[in-house]
Amino acid sequence: MTGADLAADDFDGFFRELYGIEPFPWQRRLVRQVAATGQWPDLLDLPTGSGKTAMVDAAVFVLALRGDQPRRMVFVVDRRVVVQQAARRAERLASRLRAAVGTTGVLGAVAGRLRALCAPIGSDQVPLAWAELRGGVVRDDSWLRRPDTPTVLVSTVDQVGSRLLFRGYGVSHGMRPVHAGLLGNDVLYLLDEVHLARPFADTLSAISRRYRPDGSTGLPDRWRVVELSATPTGDQPGGARFSLEHEDRRSPVLARRLAASEPARLELVKSTGAGQRQALATAAARHATALLSRPGVRTVGVVVNRVDTAVRVYRQLAGELTEDRLVLLTGRMRALDRDTVLARYEPRLATGRERNDDDEPLVVVATQSIEAGADLDLDALVTECAPLDSLVQRFGRVDRAGDLARRGNPPTSVILASAQDIAAKADDPVYGTALCATWEWLQAKETLDFGIDAFPKALDWPAGVTRRPEHAPQLLPSHLDRWVQTSANPDADPDPAHWLHGLSPARAEVTVVWRADVRREAFPPHAPEPARASESLMQLVSLCPPASTEGMQLPVSAVRAWLAEGDVPPVSDAATFEPAVDDDTRSAGFRPALLWRGDDSRLATERWHVRPGDTVVVPACYGGVTASCWDPNARTDVTDLGYAAQRQQRGRTVLRLVPGCVPEGIEAGIPAIPDDAADVDHAQVVRDWLDLHPGDPRLDPVRNRPRITIAELSTADPPARAYVVSSRRAARVGVAAGMAEFEPSTSSFSGTPLALDTHLDDVRTWAGELAAAAGLPVELRGDLALAGYLHDLGKVDSRFQTWLRGGTLVDGEFGLRPLAKSGTDPGNRRARHRARLSAGYPVDARHELASVALVQHDERLRAEANDWDLVLHLVASHHGYARPFVPVADDPHPPDLMACLAGRTVTAAGAHGLERLDSGVPQRFWRCVRRYGWFGLAWLESILRLADHRASEEAQGDQPR
Repeated sequence: MTGADLAADDFDGFFRELYGIEPFPWQRRLVRQVAATGQWPDLLDLPTGSGKTAMVDAAVFVLALRGDQPRRMVFVVDRRVVVQQAARRAERLASRLRAAVGTTGVLGAVAGRLRALCAPIGSDQVPLAWAELRGGVVRDDSWLRRPDTPTVLVSTVDQVGSRLLFRGYGVSHGMRPVHAGLLGNDVLYLLDEVHLARPFADTLSAISRRYRPDGSTGLPDRWRVVELSATPTGDQPGGARFSLEHEDRRSPVLARRLAASEPARLELVKSTGAGQRQALATAAARHATALLSRPGVRTVGVVVNRVDTAVRVYRQLAGELTEDRLVLLTGRMRALDRDTVLARYEPRLATGRERNDDDEPLVVVATQSIEAGADLDLDALVTECAPLDSLVQRFGRVDRAGDLARRGNPPTSVILASAQDIAAKADDPVYGTALCATWEWLQAKETLDFGIDAFPKALDWPAGVTRRPEHAPQLLPSHLDRWVQTSANPDADPDPAHWLHGLSPARAEVTVVWRADVRREAFPPHAPEPARASESLMQLVSLCPPASTEGMQLPVSAVRAWLAEGDVPPVSDAATFEPAVDDDTRSAGFRPALLWRGDDSRLATERWHVRPGDTVVVPACYGGVTASCWDPNARTDVTDLGYAAQRQQRGRTVLRLVPGCVPEGIEAGIPAIPDDAADVDHAQVVRDWLDLHPGDPRLDPVRNRPRITIAELSTADPPARAYVVSSRRAARVGVAAGMAEFEPSTSSFSGTPLALDTHLDDVRTWAGELAAAAGLPVELRGDLALAGYLHDLGKVDSRFQTWLRGGTLVDGEFGLRPLAKSGTDPGNRRARHRARLSAGYPVDARHELASVALVQHDERLRAEANDWDLVLHLVASHHGYARPFVPVADDPHPPDLMACLAGRTVTAAGAHGLERLDSGVPQRFWRCVRRYGWFGLAWLESILRLADHRASEEAQGDQPR
């Protein structure tokens, strides 16, 4: 079939080709409804196990069918394990669509329709992109490549919410507008298990009702929010609701799931004081092994409320069960570790698997991380008591397909509670009084059956058995006025966490990355406070920059206490839990760490240096991990995942020839660099080491012309040194170029020289094409194209040209074409620094301002523009500055500027004064904000900036003469 033949009834075929099964009736009905009206319901009221994650498939299909739906679909659920499972579904969907391009069948037709939505330019057109947003470092910035590509994003509330509100956790100040622009426009938000994210839902609702484009500027308004919940209560907002109907119960698979019985009983664990957590863990382990002895029970889940309790249960069971029969799964794991665990054990836990009595037994010890939306199908459950909505979610992981209930006599699960936790008026640190109220209500019931049909619906629950619903503060224009200022943040800067999680204490988190080549002796013994990291330490880490797949998200208070070797507060995966707040007192035993911020990386030598949102790089010898999960009491070295993260996340091969950093199997013969290495042929040394491992495919990317760097590992004199060997270019398919985190400082250094006039023409073309694909009116397309043609004109500054040419003096009489990109290796920090010093280009000088100075008074260019203010702002802000301010450079004698533009010359004084507060640059920014809106202006900036990125990437083979 062809794309022209695609109809709503083809969703069945689309689903069958993807998964080999029929969609549920509700999924088919929803697609037909939205295909006919273009409108999504406000709430999907669907029970656990009914396939809510298929909303992603439905949204992609409807976009292909209609073409007028939001281009980006963001699936949000505030549980990290669920995020990962949903991300794998999105990855499979994108992969299948990419493979189906040009084929017959429904999948090929959908792929063709999606690809046709993209601008016909560039070599990276795909029918569907996908990405997972989590952690303090962007996991995958492929979704930032093109604003026209249909995209599925899977994210936690923190990651997508902070980006939407211009304060992206782990995102550089310069790139925050790009993230906000793409997430504030052309988006369908799917909020799964919305009871976990009520404040964020409030914030999205406020943006939808009050802060969208009014139509006067021609910006299309494709923005929709759909809430999904298995336990909707009376606090759900009004609006169109979509629920199961009688025809859904005629589906044999769905009917069996709805009717399945899940009996449970209560047990009180009597203990007091410090021993209560261990007593609870011991009881949980005892019941897990007892359940495994029941006929037909081969997989048992143990779900507790805190990570340290989970670790205790794991240790208790580790003495009774072998490693392949026991798994620890929490939200406090590194993504790569979690990938490994899930890949190993999911076949034994997946819904729909064939159960056999001779299956190997397995106990899954977990926290709240699996309670909502996780596709895990357990035979029985041992759970710590929790609010009623949480318990219903946890039991939703038991016999999801109804297989055990169909056999008869399903096993009885166990709900445990510590006597101290449910004492009269007990206020649990994780769940408050809801835990005690739930226990009392459960005790009053004669029998307990958590089956979907058997258990009372949420609307019939008594007050107090669920967590008190949090709500976001009212979102005012003044809040957006502050957040939209990203250069620099205003002093009165509201904490976006309140609009993500409510007014309860904010969950302040950091990302911790363990590295075996970052040694404690790499930190200077007497660093000033606060201290900029040494050039050698930044060079070492930048050669293999931290990636979120190797990072663990942890509360800032826990990390501060751990580095100070003090008492570490307990950690939970609950959205409302905040560990005890630590103070800012000095810590005599504080272990230093690197706060990774690219060129502005800092040292943490005291508690208060570690701030929310930081990426904290620590030596692997600090410990802190047990069975891949957070355990501050663990002392063994942590596995360095830098190599694997670069391969998976960025498509690069980076080999740090240091023990503990090299992947398994190629550790032999790691060459050491002698103190006196003046006559050593380093390239030959590396080649000799590579020859020790012939045929190893992991080394193939670096066998031909490897990039070799010598990195310093310590502050000693002379310092210990090691080789870092990397591939010269990232894989192109599905992997981004790595500009999302710290783009402004290195974007002019691509490793391949590129002529300025060529680059300006390319960006003009790209900007116009991307704007057209985004559905912008003709006038705005022209303004974006014009801004693309002018954006880098200020690079004609003779000092900037000298810098790009490696510090070699440039004389105009030589007839050299001005460069837009330098041939200097972007990873060679020292070479870039030396070239800048030699050229005399000031550190804070911005070529964007020089571009504005050259064109701002040109009447011919003004006449070409529909909105000259917008064009000049886009030029000034294309590296993230001028929102509203720009850096002030110490530049007492700047040379005058002259550029050739379309066959004529434009000039400007070098001392243009555009960094001044009264220059008109800040005032122009605010005029554009008022005209296009906070998110609309960021969207326009995003289109131009991504056009710049893609044009640069596509032209890497061009050589200026």
